This record gives sequence, structure tokens and C-alpha cells, in this order.
Amino acid sequence: MVAVESDNKRAVSRADATLTKKARVDETVVTSAIDARACFHAGLLDEADSLAPVFASAMPFSHCCITPFCNETLLQGVRQEMLERLHFTQKETDIFKYHQSGDLANLDGLPEDEKRQLPSLQKLRDAIYSQEFRDFVSRVTGCGPLSGSRTDMSTNRFKQRDHLLLHDDVIGDRRVSYIIYLPDPEINDGRGWEPRDGGHLELYPRESDESWAPAVNPTRRLPPRWNQIVLFTVLPGQSHHSVEEVAGIDKERLSIQGWFHFPQPGEPGYEPDQMKRLWTSGAVSTLSQIEAKRQRESGCVGEDFADYSQPIDDSMGLSDEDRVLLSKYINPDYLSEKIVGQVAEKFAEDSHIQLAAFLNSETAAVLASLLKQVDKLDGMDGIDIPPHGTGERGRWHAFGPPVIRRYMRLDGPAMANAAEGDTQDDAVSDAELQATELLAALRNDLFASGAYARWLSSITTLALSGCRGMVRRFRSGLDYTLGTPDGTTTTTLDTVLCFVDDPDQWADGVVGGYQCYVDGGNEDEASNDGSVYRASEEDGALLTTPAAWNTLSVVMREPGVVKFVKYVSASAPGSRWDVSFEYQGLAGDESEE
Repeated sequence: MVAVESDNKRAVSRADATLTKKARVDETVVTSAIDARACFHAGLLDEADSLAPVFASAMPFSHCCITPFCNETLLQGVRQEMLERLHFTQKETDIFKYHQSGDLANLDGLPEDEKRQLPSLQKLRDAIYSQEFRDFVSRVTGCGPLSGSRTDMSTNRFKQRDHLLLHDDVIGDRRVSYIIYLPDPEINDGRGWEPRDGGHLELYPRESDESWAPAVNPTRRLPPRWNQIVLFTVLPGQSHHSVEEVAGIDKERLSIQGWFHFPQPGEPGYEPDQMKRLWTSGAVSTLSQIEAKRQRESGCVGEDFADYSQPIDDSMGLSDEDRVLLSKYINPDYLSEKIVGQVAEKFAEDSHIQLAAFLNSETAAVLASLLKQVDKLDGMDGIDIPPHGTGERGRWHAFGPPVIRRYMRLDGPAMANAAEGDTQDDAVSDAELQATELLAALRNDLFASGAYARWLSSITTLALSGCRGMVRRFRSGLDYTLGTPDGTTTTTLDTVLCFVDDPDQWADGVVGGYQCYVDGGNEDEASNDGSVYRASEEDGALLTTPAAWNTLSVVMREPGVVKFVKYVSASAPGSRWDVSFEYQGLAGDESEE
């Protein structure tokens, strides 16, 4: 019996589709007769020609920040209504965690008594989608006509630990993204939002002119400022951005997020093939399909399986040489026939198991001291968000692309770009050198060995044909993986040996770092944006394993099941380090059980 198996009846959804699930953008806006110009900062709508070259020349992709943007009295009223009269629901998946209201496009459908409680919000919405402001946005961005009949906007509250990982906003016929910031004007005693508060809008360049994928690190970070609007065009392969985790205690990043859309049939400027403008190739697709295809081709850990000289199964047993090698690293209890039998029985029942205190005490003690020193050196203290580029030195390299993952990989390719303001010291400490050598030995001498594969086969009864894997470091405040189909067609055995400091702080998952397994659904559907995750608490996960100290997780994963490591919060007491390997089962092996 396989506990972690595909169940296509489970509700799954695409990342950006879920972001806008609340938005039924087919609504027709019934705008009241308002003086749109009076809703904005005096003279703003006359500044389009001066803002256009600023927008066009901005890097890493065209954007602009306008401050002040709105009539001050109106925006104060909007903020008050948001805080006092709107209901916010916490939403969390692999790609985000934040609090969101309902769709503001539906204000016209509210009963009159409820609409009267939101006069400022309705006035701002009508002004944003007025002909005057749409013409202003078109001139600034050079994007052409915009729809006045489709709205798409909601209010968001990012509290401590809330975040939104990298995405490009490419959904449907979106044309221009906008974000209106409404943080407390008196925050930090009137000094405004500070870098240590987090919550910046992060903009990513492309890997190269030839690549559709985003670079590993952002090159522009924009702090949320009172009465500011940020505009950028939605472009596949270019408009990659994220919202940095809010780290400040009792700080809230309050904003209105929305999109302007291409003209709809019957509106001025509508063209049947207008979506082709978004694609240099002229083919209507999504960037995520391109990225998901590339990811599947490279495998979920980026390497092909290394085949064993012959398949390994549980009939082989452990030789004396195997036991000598394994005992160098593994807790001797897990080599005794009695414990191996008990583990095998438990695994047969559940198809997964977690083995605490997996490494022997001597190896674990040395590693604990070294990893703690490295985290301390890099400022992983559970308080501040470390700068991008932290820890990228020596044999450790940031591994992406961040549209599906970002973490440090030991001996991985040097693919990371320089982040904005990167001043990291490239010197490698003695503690890091020693930790690196020990982790590399676990990877090369233990996890990649035939002896370890024979031990695995003895506790799982699976026949194994090959393996692939790596050593990873998930830095607090920076790193994660998203649930991405990897194209595997046979049973895979996942084994992850995890190391975290102060495991009690990780146990409930609040600081992230847990590994979660979910049904990937129909792969053709799931791969549309390269990430899949549970849509709600009711849907649930197939399996979640919290980050822990010196704990080995062994999971039998069926085709169609995807996994992710949840973003590690800056409030975590350090990095999540792990040795992560996959072992390929023989095709048809499960049918022979």
C-alpha cells in the first residue's frame, strides 16, 4: 500500500490562477460620475510625457514609482475603510503567505447599505479605471489602449512572515500591473519603511538575453512608501518580481494590487490577435510551460540518475564491508537486525518513515557545532532578513531558477548574478571548510554508495536502479522550492537527512522549512505554470515532514506526486541544511510486491 500516491480528485490550482481566483474579471464596471482628476495628486495626469522615458529606461525591466500618487484625503479614507470595514483572509501555499480581501470589482454588486460604508474605496476604484487614468497609464507605459470594462483588484495585508515568491503575473490578458502602497504614514516614528522591515518589491533580470528564466537574485528592491503607485507592463520572461517577507514585528505592508487588461471585444483598440504582442515568437503560451518543460527535462534535482551496475534489492543483504562503511556515519541502532525489521514493518504500513538521531552521536555533534558557526557568521539569527548573496562563496552557489526554486547547493554550478548592493565577503571560515568537507563526505561516501542503497532496500523492500542527489542549504529569509512536476514515470524513493538548530522552533511549521507532498493532478494541467500546491486547508497535503535535527525522512513517491520545501522565514533560528537524494525504483517493481 502506498500512502503518498496521486489522487487527481484532490483540488490543486496554478499559482497565479489562485492569486486571482477571487477576481472574476468579467465584471463590467459601473462607474459613478466622478471627477477623476481630483482623485489624484494635483497635476499628476499631466506628467505622462515626463514619466514615459523614466519608465522605459528603468531596469531590470520597465517600471516606474510615482509618489505622491493620490489625493491625500482620499487615500487616508481608503486606508481607514480597509482596516475597519474589510475582512481579510489568510492564504498560504508553496508560493505565498499573506492576508487578502475579496475582489474590489464586485463593489457594485453589494447592497446599498454596504456600499455606503466604502465610499473612498469605490471612488478610488472608479478613478483608477476611468478613461483619464487609463489614458495616462497607456502614455507612461506605451502599452496601447486598456480595457475599461474589466477590473482586477484586491487589497492585501502582509504581516510578519508574510511573503509572495517570484512570479511574472502572466495570466489571461493582463497588460499592466499596479501596486498602491498604504503603509502607516507614521511608521518608525515618521521615518517611513526601513530596509530591516522587509516587504520590498523585488525585481529580477533575465538570466541572459537568450533565456526566458529569471536570474537567481533580484537587482532592484523597492520599499513600500505611503501614497506610492508602482506600474509595470506584464511581459513573459521579463516581469519577474516577488514580495520580500515582512520581518518587522507589528509592521504591516498594506496595499492594493491590481491589473489593467487588454481591450475586450467591442472596446476601442481591441484586436483579435492582441495577445501575440506579448510573445516575441508570436506563439501564445506561458513562460511557466517553458520553465516546467525545462525543469522536467533536467530532473527535479537537476541531474540524471546515476545507474547502479546492477539493480539493488532486499535479497542482497549487507556485507561486512557495507556495515563497516555505514557504521562510520550511521547510528549503530539502525544497523541492528531488530531495528531494521521494525523500520521495515513500519514503512510497509505507511510508505514513509522519519528516523531521528540518524547519524551517530560523534558525527552529529561535530556537524552541529560547525553549522551553527556558519549560520552565525552569515547573520542567520532569526531577526533580520539577510541580503541576497549571503553565503555564496567557496564551494557553495545559489541554485535556481527562482521561478521554481532557490537554495544554496554544495558544488553546484556558479549561476548566481550579483544582487543589488552585494558586499558579501568571499572569505571562507575554517568552520565552513570543515562543515563542507563533512557534508560532501555524507553525499559521496554514504548516500551515493551501494552500501546505503542496500540498507535502503532492506527497510523498504524496493528494488533500486540508480540515484541522484545533492547537499542543500536553505537560508532563512531567502530560500525555498515550489511544487514542480518532474516527469518521473516510476516509483521514486526520497531520502532527506535534515539538520536545523533548535528543532522545537521548526516543529509547527510556522517558520517554514517543512517538506510537503501534494497531488500534482494532471501533469499537462499542472505544468502550465510550473508549480502546484494545495488550494485550501480542507484539501490537505498527502504528507508533511517538519524540519528537524539529524532526522532522515524516507518517502516512497508515486508518479504524479510533487514535493516542495516551504520558504524558510527570516524568523527561523538558522538555515535548513540537508542531504537530499532520490533513488529510482525499477519499473513495475510495485506491481510485483
